[in-house]
Formats: sequence, C-alpha cells, structure tokens
Amino acid sequence: MDIERDAVFHIFWTKIVGCDAKTQTIRRYVPSGRSRHQKGKTGGTSVGALSELTDPSAISRTVDEFRNLGRDAFLARYGQQPSVRYFAEVDGMLIDSKPLLAVAYGRQHPERGPLSIRLFAGGAETRRALKRFGIELVSSDSKTQPVMYGEVPDCPPGTVFKDRREAYEAGVHRTTQAGIAGQSDGTQSICLSDGYSDDEIQGDLITYTGFGGRDANTGRHVADQKLEKGNLGLIENYKLGRPVRVLVKESVLTGRKASNDYIYLGLFTVTGWGWGTRDGWKVLIYQLRAVAGDSLIPSEVATSLTRGEDVATARRSVHVNQIVRDYGVAASVKRLYDNTCQICRTRLVTAAGPYSEGAHIRPLGIPHNGPDTLENILCLCPNCHALFDGHALTVRPDGTVMNLGKPTGRLRVADAHRLNYEHLAYQEQFSRASSGRVTGSQ
Repeated sequence: MDIERDAVFHIFWTKIVGCDAKTQTIRRYVPSGRSRHQKGKTGGTSVGALSELTDPSAISRTVDEFRNLGRDAFLARYGQQPSVRYFAEVDGMLIDSKPLLAVAYGRQHPERGPLSIRLFAGGAETRRALKRFGIELVSSDSKTQPVMYGEVPDCPPGTVFKDRREAYEAGVHRTTQAGIAGQSDGTQSICLSDGYSDDEIQGDLITYTGFGGRDANTGRHVADQKLEKGNLGLIENYKLGRPVRVLVKESVLTGRKASNDYIYLGLFTVTGWGWGTRDGWKVLIYQLRAVAGDSLIPSEVATSLTRGEDVATARRSVHVNQIVRDYGVAASVKRLYDNTCQICRTRLVTAAGPYSEGAHIRPLGIPHNGPDTLENILCLCPNCHALFDGHALTVRPDGTVMNLGKPTGRLRVADAHRLNYEHLAYQEQFSRASSGRVTGSQ
C-alpha cells in the first residue's frame, strides 16, 4: 500500500450528475445500491483502544509484513485468529481485518504490543477504523471486481469522479490510496495526484514517477524505489504493449489546490522507463503516451479546465475495425521459453528481469489476418524480432532458420508449443515476395 501518494482518509458519497451528450466532463459514476439521498450510518467516532490507532505508517508497515510473510505466517507470528467473513481490502489483497488493526496498534504503541481483538467489535467499529485510513471492509462472499486491463464499461474518457472512492467503485482505479493499481505481472491503472511534483504533462505525454521511497510526512525521498509490485507491473505493460488506465486529480491539471475532482483520461501506453535521482535516491520514471481515440489529451484537458470550459470529447462518431490483442498469449510464450530466443538462444536479463518479445509469424492486420494465438507467435530477442519482421529471417518447414536465404541454424520448438508451420510457410513466402529474393528449392 502506498499511502504516501494520495492519503485519502475520509470518503464521502456524492450525488450523480447526468452526462451531456456533447461533452464528457460531467459524467458521474454512482455506486450500485445507493441513491444520492442515502447516507452511510457512520455517526460518531471509534471508541476505546482503536481511537488511539492514528498512524498511517503503522498500517502500511503491517500490510507490507502481511504481504511478505503470507497470511498463515503473519497470523501465527502474532497469535491472531483468522477472519471468517470480513476482510480489509488493500490493493486487491484481502487481509484479516481485526488482526490488521491489532498488529498495527502494536506498531504504533510498541510499549503495549498488539491489541487484543476482544477489546473492539468486528462490525461497525472495525469498519470505521479502517475507513479512517481509506481501507474498505469487504465480505469474502461478495469479493470485489476481478483484475481488468483496458477499458471499463460505462466509463469513457472524460468521466469525472468526486473522489477516489467513486473511481474505485467504477473499476477505473482499484485502490483508494496507492498511485499504482497493479502487481508485478502487470499494472491496470495509475493515478496522478498532487503528492508527486515530478509528474509532468506535455501534450499527449505524461512523465510519471513510481511509488515508494518517500517519507509520508515530509514528502522527501528517504530510500531508493524498488522494481516490485506495480512499479514492475508498468515495465511488464511496456514489454507487452498493454495499455494502462490513467486517472488524474483536477488540481494537477489546473494548479488550483481546491480542484479536488478526479478525471479519467483514458488509455495510455508505456513508451519508456528509466532511473532518475531525487533527494539523492533512485526513483523510477516512466513515459506514457495517450492512445489515439481511446483517451483525452492531457494538455488540452488542462487548458480547458483552466479556462473554465468544457473538456472536448475524446472520440468522433466513426466506425473502425480494431485488432484486440490478447496480451496473455505473448506472456505465455515468454514463460514457455523462459524469455530465451527460439532462434539465437539469447536470454537477455535487465534490471527489471529477463526480457524477450512475442513475435507474430503471420501478421494480425489486413491483408494477412493472422490469429492472435500461441500457434502463431514466437519468443524472440529484440534483434531477431527486428530481422524476422524485416523479412531477413525466415523459417523453413523443417525448422531451418534462413538469414537472407542462407541457413543459419534451427528453430527451437518446445513440446508444449503447438506451432502451426503453415504460418511459417506463409511468412517465408511473403518475405521472399517483399525482398525479391530467389531461394533454393522448396
């Protein structure tokens, strides 16, 4: 949990405004089952010992320990009983709610140790205590939405949310605190807020700083950021070309601190990443670009909001045929070969882990219309991928790899990889036609 990025401790329900057909600036999301006239019954504050739990860092450190140890080891270490039905949800992870509060209390008050769960109720009192830290109490039999990449139904670019809770309920950004909603194998969304002054918008580009390493009170970096969790997930998105949803606080766009709404900008691709230095510590810096037709241009949104104008719509009324890639296919072929090139046997290892690329044999677009399936994809290093797409490398039906018409090796094919050699024959024929080469007998 990255509470340093945008600590939202008090969450309010808000009324919903209709959507103007000409713009997307006043579209609001309404949580199911709650009308705009209803209010949560949260009267009063937590009483007793839980009222003495006030330190967000105690919660975040406890969450980190739970994640690192695992549930069974965490409960055993502190002699806590597991929850049966109700859990705290943090970044998509379920944590036993009462043990979380009990152990966090002991972190804040080490002279007293973990709090006995008999000293506080597991219902409304636990819910109120968790909500002070922006954490939702959920039932295990009504688990929240699954991990979802790409577009969210009924939430087009330009949808405005009153707060992070509304964006969470809509499925746009599935965390109420962290700036990154994702795991090491992929990130679904990011949120730009006031907390990170290094975040920058230039036209349709966003420069985004990773999470971690900052002091929650001063905002200064006190440690190196790490290639883990959502930070690593953004790099996985970069490798796969998988888009990420971008949510931004209005004050980031306008510079006015009183602008507290959140605007969904749409889908962006991670075009690059690297290391930078802040306060003498290493930080991760990402470059993201708006996906044409599926996003708003951030600089135009900022200009419109600053002038008090409506935000221009992101889309025109046209019909297009769009290839929808299954990014799981590329990930599967990489796992199958442990990121080792099937042609040259090279296995590249970067600071973010091994790197390889999924190369479609028969291209997906018109006029080739190749399938986005495992039988039509190879695991290649960047060099071989470029040579393969550039028609220098081809593969014969017997598995012989040809470089500009001359044998150069054999294609490695795992038993579990049911490769369709008809696609390889098609690629070879198309490459010969594209280059004008004449090869030997078939």
